[in-house]
This record gives sequence, structure tokens and C-alpha cells, in this order.
Amino acid sequence: MIAVQPLPGAPRYGGNDKGILAQALSDLQHYTEAGADAIVLENSHDLPYIKAPLPPRAVEVMKRVAREVRARFAGPVGIQMLEAANETALQIAHEADLDFIRVEGYVFAHVGGAGLIEGCAGKLLRLRRKLGCEHIKVFGDVKKKHCSHALTGDLDILDEVKQAEFFLVDGVIVTGARTAEPPSLAELRRVRKHARVPVLIGSGMTPENLKSYFPLVDGFIVGSTFREAGRFLGALERKRLDAFMKVFNSLRGKTRA
Repeated sequence: MIAVQPLPGAPRYGGNDKGILAQALSDLQHYTEAGADAIVLENSHDLPYIKAPLPPRAVEVMKRVAREVRARFAGPVGIQMLEAANETALQIAHEADLDFIRVEGYVFAHVGGAGLIEGCAGKLLRLRRKLGCEHIKVFGDVKKKHCSHALTGDLDILDEVKQAEFFLVDGVIVTGARTAEPPSLAELRRVRKHARVPVLIGSGMTPENLKSYFPLVDGFIVGSTFREAGRFLGALERKRLDAFMKVFNSLRGKTRA
């Protein structure tokens, strides 16, 4: 996952759009050399996050980043736009010819840092059809990290998975309670047993715990563990990236064998 530097309008925006692009492409180069299968773009540095509509200039800069990454990376490229700017993410993905989006609040509702997040599946898939980009996959978080789920306290994570599947999601993402925290193994096993769509992990993977999670899912979205001291917004550290990929490739080789 490429954590894009603060975009125009964000409190920490530095005024250097070329620098934003350069940082993203630098991370991309490291990921490509390390053998990453896919890339996810995220406006991670736009703290504190806001709900849509996002600033138009921020969206334009992210489109440019997405196009440049797409032109340089042959594998799947996806995007997430915080906080829950899912239609914006889809529009960027469409215009930049990306392959998937990560969506928070796909079904039901929860409370995020920016307030109430309502289910978006109906509007999102109608927009996808309108744009003629139904090849773009939608991966939805269930019981998403950094959120309060008191509104759906009577629902188990499997209820969310089943509803997401009912609402035509292409895959579900399971996380821990916060960034850099892994999901519960017991909960993940239950999701794996019952899900009819691909299951991904969206937080907390490290070289040390990867072996335990590897057989249970179809993919991993990894960011913080590649960065200085494993911090969410730290700079990408090649040694940490290579250490993770060494373990990952070893496990994948055993699986294929």
C-alpha cells in the first residue's frame, strides 16, 4: 500500500504536487523490485480525514498519481479514498484504468472518525454500471478498524459478510481494531469457513505472524510493517519490505508445491 503524501486541502499539505507524485513513484519502484503482486493507493496522510466531497484539487492530484502508477505497474492497482469517499475512489479508478477499490461502509452503518458512515453498496454499484466499469472489483471492509460498531452491535461479523455478499461485493476485508493490529484468528477462521467471496486481511501483517494467517485468506493489504519502526505514516524502509517478502514468498512457494 502506497501512503500518498498530504493532498491539496489537507492540513499537512506542503504545496509540492510534484513531490507527492515523486514519493508515490519511489515507493512503487521499491514495491516493483521487491515483487509485490498488487498496489493500493490511499490518501493516508490527509489527517484528519473528512467525508466526501473531497477537495477537487486533491482528487485531481490523486488522479495524476493513479495514472502514473498505472502506467508503470503491470499488475493490479487499486485505490481507497478516506474517509469513505467510495464513489470518488471509483471515479478515479475508472479514469485511471485501475482494477479495484477498497470500500469502507459497504453495507449497514458505523461511526468513523469523521462521523456517521452509511452503507454505500446500492449507489456505488449503480455508479459502476453507469460508468461502464463493472470490471473494477469492489473489496469491502467488514467491521472496519478505527470505527465504532455500536449501531450494529446485534450483528456478528458473519452477518456483515453475508449482507455484503447479498449486495454483490467482490471480496471482503477483515482487520484488527486499529492499523498495525492483526485480526482475530478465531474470527478470521469463521469468515473463511462461511465466505463465498475472496477474503483479504487489511491490517497487522508482519514477518513474524504471517505464517499463522497465510492459509486462511486470499490476499493481504500491507503498509505499516514496511515503514520505519512499523509506523502507519513512516517512510518506506526497504529492509523491512524485503524481510516481509522473503517470508511471504517462502510460504507461497510451499503452498504451490
